[in-house]
Parts: sequence; C-alpha cells; structure tokens
Amino acid sequence: MQRLKVGVGVLVFVGLVCGRAAAQDVPEEARKMLAQNLGGPCLVFLDKVQADLKLTNEQKEKVEKHLQELFPDAMQFFQKLQDLKGEEREKEHKAYQKKVGEKLTAVLKETLKEEQLKRVRQLELQQVGAVVLLNGDDESGKDLKITDEQRKQFMAVIQDLQKKVAPLIKEAQSGGNHEEIRSKVMKIKKEHLDQIVALLTDAQKKQWQEMLGKTLDLDE
Repeated sequence: MQRLKVGVGVLVFVGLVCGRAAAQDVPEEARKMLAQNLGGPCLVFLDKVQADLKLTNEQKEKVEKHLQELFPDAMQFFQKLQDLKGEEREKEHKAYQKKVGEKLTAVLKETLKEEQLKRVRQLELQQVGAVVLLNGDDESGKDLKITDEQRKQFMAVIQDLQKKVAPLIKEAQSGGNHEEIRSKVMKIKKEHLDQIVALLTDAQKKQWQEMLGKTLDLDE
C-alpha cells in the first residue's frame, strides 16, 4: 500500500530547524519536529503528551534518556535526507521511521503502564488520522472491518490529496515560505482525511471515535 507523502515533502526544511538544537537540551520545538516527521510513539517526547499520560519522574527519566540517544542520530539522518530525492527519500524515511518506532515502542512497553500505552496509541491515531485505514495490515482497519470497496474509495481521496499537495511541496523545495506552505498542506490533509471518515458506516464512525479517545490538541 502506498504511503501518504505529505510529511516527506515537508521534511526537507523542518529537519534544518531541528538541527539547531543541542542534543544535551532538546527544546520543545525540536521535539515537535521529531514527532511530526518520525510520527508514531515519538509523540511521547512532547511535554504536553507526557502531562496527558501523567508520567512519573522515573518514567520521564527513561523516556528522556532514550531521546538523548536518538536525537543526534536523527539529526544526522535528516541531513542525509536533504541529498535524496523522490522515491529514494521516501523509502529511506519510511525505513528510519520503522526502526525508530520499533526501538521506542520496546522502551515504552518496559516503562509505561497498560493504560498509558493504550493512550499513546490513541494519540498516534489522532496524529496520523484516517489515512491509517488504507493500510490493510494495520490493526485499526481490521478492528473496524474496513472493506475492499471502502479502501478503493479511500485511495481515490488520497490520490486527490496528493495531486493538490504536490505543487505545494515543489514550492517549498524551491524556497517558498515554509511555514505558510506547511499550514496549507495541513489544511488540505485534514479536509481529505475528514472525507475518508465520512465514508465509514455509522457503526464504524462510532468505533473510530472510541479508538481515538479524548482529543489532545498538540498544535496549541
């Protein structure tokens, strides 16, 4: 299944912002960039998420230790990604996301309680949105019993999304206003992911909302 390319296009310039931070003291803005570009459990590095999870001091120390180990390596990876193009860049990005996600997930399983792990998964789903339902191997789609016909409809929405985002990515790569372009990309993405949710049955919509849990706005 083809992966959504929005985050990859934006990655070209946000990595440079991250690179200014010192590994010994990773500021919240750099943590946000890691969460945005690596996704998944990297959300746990955010102060707001740690507060939502009610992490103990001991849990925070273990999460912070992993962040200190990850950050320098991630910055090197972001710099390497600047020199790659198109499918090669997306392939490397996806592989790195998988590697980082697996290592961090293992740490969290040893560190967090069951309810905290469940909440992390809810926040991950909130971040990625309904695009996860395109993946036939993802547990979310299996739990919702997404049909092949629905996935075909989802893909049509995603293809339209990619068509509209493509010129914005080119504009960013050509030196356009990165923050303004990112805002436009996120707006278009939200509109299309809302269209995917609209294609669910009423029962699926209800279950999807339960899977998302209480909304935590990480953009505030």
